[in-house]
Amino acid sequence: MSKLPVLAAASLVVASLMATATARADALSDFYRGKNITFLVGSDPGGSFGPYAQVLAEHMPKYIPERPKIIIKYTGGESGGLGLANSVRGNMPADGLTMAMTQQTIVLNQLLQPQYAKYDAREWLWLGNMAPVRNMLSIWHTAKAKSIEEARTNEVIIGATGPSSPTYIVPALMNKFLGTKFKIVTGYKGAADLNLAMQRGEIEGRGASWVSVQLAMPDAIADGRIKPVVFASITREPSAPDVPTLAELIKDPVQRQVAEFLSAESDFGRSVFLPPNVPADRVEMLRAAFEKTMKDEVFLADAARLRLVIEPMSHQELARITAKVVSSPKEVVELAKF
Repeated sequence: MSKLPVLAAASLVVASLMATATARADALSDFYRGKNITFLVGSDPGGSFGPYAQVLAEHMPKYIPERPKIIIKYTGGESGGLGLANSVRGNMPADGLTMAMTQQTIVLNQLLQPQYAKYDAREWLWLGNMAPVRNMLSIWHTAKAKSIEEARTNEVIIGATGPSSPTYIVPALMNKFLGTKFKIVTGYKGAADLNLAMQRGEIEGRGASWVSVQLAMPDAIADGRIKPVVFASITREPSAPDVPTLAELIKDPVQRQVAEFLSAESDFGRSVFLPPNVPADRVEMLRAAFEKTMKDEVFLADAARLRLVIEPMSHQELARITAKVVSSPKEVVELAKF
């Protein structure tokens, strides 16, 4: 008999929790009914940003109450997506109807270019990462230098979007630490623009993600017209295992730390986030929707059809890496600046 009050109390707690969950679900449904979600992408539609954004936008709504349509808006990749990052604080609606994805270098650039970075990535509410993206430097077949050793004595014209982009950072760091003679020309809008510039003969190489080359120029890889010479990543690229990472090429221990600091950008890959101050129930729901999408069989099949690698990373891990990057030693950060 003495157990009855305890059981009754437990039943009340369960009922209360169920009622709270139902009320929260109802509130989320009421909010998202008849609305769309804007997905801001700090790139042009070319390269790998477009396919990743599109496949996520197609499948994630099934896990969001009322299945709102996710509408992609490309904001351009100039200066490594700096414009989008700077819009997060104050200009991006914090209501759960706007999410974003921008260049993976943007967290590092908070330290590298503080005069331009009007944001703090530690405030961002990460949903998760679809996949790490290994940046690289590749050389077009018309270049006089086909290797790093040859680039120490022969000038190679490299196209880039801007100084806060991996298209600029990787060759600039190689000039600084490895003595290469890469002439960096900025002002290109994104990977697609850089590809066209190589084909027109304006430039002789370009950086950014290797997956953007794999998606847009598979034939050029197959016939040897374009080859990666280095990867700015923590680990080697599985599809090009003989190509070294930047840190592997640098002997000086402090300079190697710099290379490792800059290579941490690969961990941010194709990460999606919300601005600060979004209501907690909407953040929790969108994080769960993102996680479920990463396990969705139809999503994974579509990604495979598009030749997209899916290696999800949690929002907790992204927050941890962000905090670690932002707290990097001052000496390392100063050496990484150009």
